[in-house]
Amino acid sequence: MIGSKFQPRVAFRMLRVIFYSLNTGLLIFFMVGVYLNDMQIPGFSQEIDILTVVNIFLLGAIPAGYIFSNRKMDAIDPGEPFQKKFEQFQTAMIIRWAVIEGTALFSLVGLILLQDAKQLVLFVICILVLSMNTITKEKVTRSAKLNTEESKALED
Repeated sequence: MIGSKFQPRVAFRMLRVIFYSLNTGLLIFFMVGVYLNDMQIPGFSQEIDILTVVNIFLLGAIPAGYIFSNRKMDAIDPGEPFQKKFEQFQTAMIIRWAVIEGTALFSLVGLILLQDAKQLVLFVICILVLSMNTITKEKVTRSAKLNTEESKALED
């Protein structure tokens, strides 16, 4: 993807593959969780347990991931080479996605262990937030501070 010869289209496609792989993996893991619960969505439990408290705390890490990744994107210098700008953008997005995915995975583990729909609600929140972070040419152009020529190089 990014090596001795930078290929913008390939790098852009690979970043999209990473994003869709994260989503697909989470959805497959969710289906496994439902399967382990005899193909039923569990009900809401009245109790608040430690896993739910930890997962709510992890939801707070998602904005922290946004702050960190936004700082990395803000540090991109428009005058840098295309490859360097894209690498910094890629790193920022992977960090953002990883924080969201970690929280989502933890909620799925909680769903399997606790059989509590509160964990499912937390998972749905994570999936929605992750889905809002899809990769588009416009988003890469804006966030990585690409010029017109660099932006055109991303086109399929």
